[in-house]
Amino acid sequence: MEILYSICTKLLGMRLYLVLVLLFTATLESKAQLQINNLDELLQYADSHAPASLQSKILPKMAKQDMRVQASGLYPKINVFGTADYYPIIATQVIPAEVLGGKPGTYLKAQFGLPYIFTSGAEISMPLISFDKWAQVAKARASYRQSEWSYKAAMELFHIQLIQTYYQALISKEVLKLNQENTETATELSRIMEARYKNGVVNPSDYNRTINLNLDVQVSGINASKQVQLSHIALDSMLYTKDSIIINEDITAFSWPLLTEAGNPTERAGWKEADYKLQAAQYALRASKDSVLPKIALAGRYAYNFQSKFNNTGNVQFDVANIGARLDFPLFQGNYYRSARNKSKLQYELAKIDADKTRDVLTQQQQAWYDQYNAAFMKQNLMKEKVKNASENLRIAKLNLKEGVMEFDEFNNIYMEYNRARIDYLQNLADGILYYLLSTQKF
Repeated sequence: MEILYSICTKLLGMRLYLVLVLLFTATLESKAQLQINNLDELLQYADSHAPASLQSKILPKMAKQDMRVQASGLYPKINVFGTADYYPIIATQVIPAEVLGGKPGTYLKAQFGLPYIFTSGAEISMPLISFDKWAQVAKARASYRQSEWSYKAAMELFHIQLIQTYYQALISKEVLKLNQENTETATELSRIMEARYKNGVVNPSDYNRTINLNLDVQVSGINASKQVQLSHIALDSMLYTKDSIIINEDITAFSWPLLTEAGNPTERAGWKEADYKLQAAQYALRASKDSVLPKIALAGRYAYNFQSKFNNTGNVQFDVANIGARLDFPLFQGNYYRSARNKSKLQYELAKIDADKTRDVLTQQQQAWYDQYNAAFMKQNLMKEKVKNASENLRIAKLNLKEGVMEFDEFNNIYMEYNRARIDYLQNLADGILYYLLSTQKF
């Protein structure tokens, strides 16, 4: 009975294990896949779904609203109001009694209004001449244009990071393919050396080195798979997607076009952003200087008054209206105007330095990309020839190894040279594609 119980327990445990495996497999298969066929598809998906893109799109919208807020200061302003007041002591004035037909030389107290006063009405005002407000509107307009280019500059940087990560993923995939090829070579080498070892025609140390080479290939395969996974994780984090990314493109398709000059840095978003940032600082300085100039505004007011004692007698009702112009000429407010003007000057100087720095960085970056592409362009034929010769040497070495006319050291050197040639070729190819895109891409 104990044996039967043990067998049943094991069967149930195995069945439960199989159920868990099937559930886990189904969970993995149910995860959606994001198919990426080329770089354009990746960038389009990123522009529509990546948080970095969605956040950057908000900046111009905020700046546009700020521009409207500043522009509204030049429009007429209408305000409806109402007040309710109680005057326990009403303002009075002494006037000659004879004005009201009284005895000359005597005086009367005249009371202005009743204790309960209710007022409602409307006010309208509109600036006619306000130099600082005009400058502030111009500054807001420049800031809005700056925010548009700030968004494009942020997307440019995001695209550059995506392109670098994408081609790192492609080269990792090619290295993994190379490792699969090396696995076949190492397996065949192990088979040949093991047969020789059994026949006693090979040095035991060479046989052990063959085993180590096979192990190194397996370790390299694990590392290559890890790099592929890490590059995909990097793309996942940048796109913020829960889908499994599948890259279908191969890195080998590239025609190596000729570049005759570096890209124009003045077309970069960062350059335009710096220009409008400097322009906004100029208008801010102008607004601080114009703040001490006279301001003229049109103003009008209508009010309805109801005054009462709440004793059903003596209620007073009347309308009041006026329209006119108001002149404001600021003379002194501590050091407010001077400090504001000095701060605007410093902000302008800071924006000017920042613009010069940005232009220098972008110019140097474009030249560096151009130089790096040209270096890869000049090396690509040499790399192809090197891979071709290394491939032919490896083919001959495999034949000689099978025929027993080549030792392990010589084969291992040829094998290592082939791998270095292939990896150098792939790296140079990835550099060429990357720096060509960076030099010519309209971000």
